[in-house]
Amino acid sequence: EINTTEVSYSNVTSGYVVYGENNSYECSSLPSGLMVFAGVCTGISLCGLVGNGMVLWFLCFHMKRNPFTIYILNLIVADFSLLLLFLLLILTIFTLTTLCSYLYHFFSYYMQFVLIVEFLCHFFDLSSLGLLTAISVERCILVL
Repeated sequence: EINTTEVSYSNVTSGYVVYGENNSYECSSLPSGLMVFAGVCTGISLCGLVGNGMVLWFLCFHMKRNPFTIYILNLIVADFSLLLLFLLLILTIFTLTTLCSYLYHFFSYYMQFVLIVEFLCHFFDLSSLGLLTAISVERCILVL
């Protein structure tokens, strides 16, 4: 004889899984250590932008131009551009992590933006290194 008034739920399974019941997009938050690191990088970038801007202003308006100052001026412009792109990238990451539920549809554009910024960062970084090499070679030739 089977007792139907007392049903045990321990052996009951539904037999199917409902997909799409909870399809709300959950924002992934960055770990707190990474947020602190990004904040420190933002502060360093801002200080670098101010310092490079002051040297750029001084070299452009208060010094007589010679080949060495032109090298330094080009180096400062490349470093300034690199810091500005890095700061823009960090601020974009902050914006997307805080407003990700509203900006969910723009992630494909964000990935294209990251690729372009990555290329430009490599370009400015390599141009800075090339200018430093040119300055060093010129100084070594002057010593010889």
